[in-house]
Amino acid sequence: MNDLIADITAGIIWTINGFLVIVYYAAEHIQTLALAIATILFAAYTAQEQRVWAVGSGALAILASLLAPAPVPLFLLIMSLAGWAGQWLEQYNKPANHWNTIRGQALYALAGLGFALYRNFGLGSSIASDPMMSQGAGYLNALIGIGMYVIPLGWLAMVTQSIWAHPPAQGTPDALITTIRTRGKK
Repeated sequence: MNDLIADITAGIIWTINGFLVIVYYAAEHIQTLALAIATILFAAYTAQEQRVWAVGSGALAILASLLAPAPVPLFLLIMSLAGWAGQWLEQYNKPANHWNTIRGQALYALAGLGFALYRNFGLGSSIASDPMMSQGAGYLNALIGIGMYVIPLGWLAMVTQSIWAHPPAQGTPDALITTIRTRGKK
């Protein structure tokens, strides 16, 4: 009887420990979980011709968020949420704005994966161990560090520009205003 109680107690403890591992892992990767939700929904609301690219971009973003060090996971989440905000705010060319989000996220995810490889394989420290290459390694580290901040900020600036500063439409402004006011009816 005591063995049965001990086995039940051990089973309960192992189950609780397993649950706590999942909870702690999820809390540690909350940005990745939020990014996964945002990218899956973004791909679901993508037009059929862009859906494959949206799924690929989202998968790259989730992988980069899991593997790359800070600031990559945070900026990927910000880019994804900004893409949603851009879709909501955009009134001129929603498909182009949607595509900009897909390609910007994919580009930064690839850069983040490259950054993760560079950091995890210790390429910077192996280059710096050679006296002739140490100055170049410092310069390369600075460029990579700056790039991990500049890429998403530049993309955010382009999204903002596409929302607020549209190119002039074809035709005369009067024809455009008339078309909009009459909803295309003559």
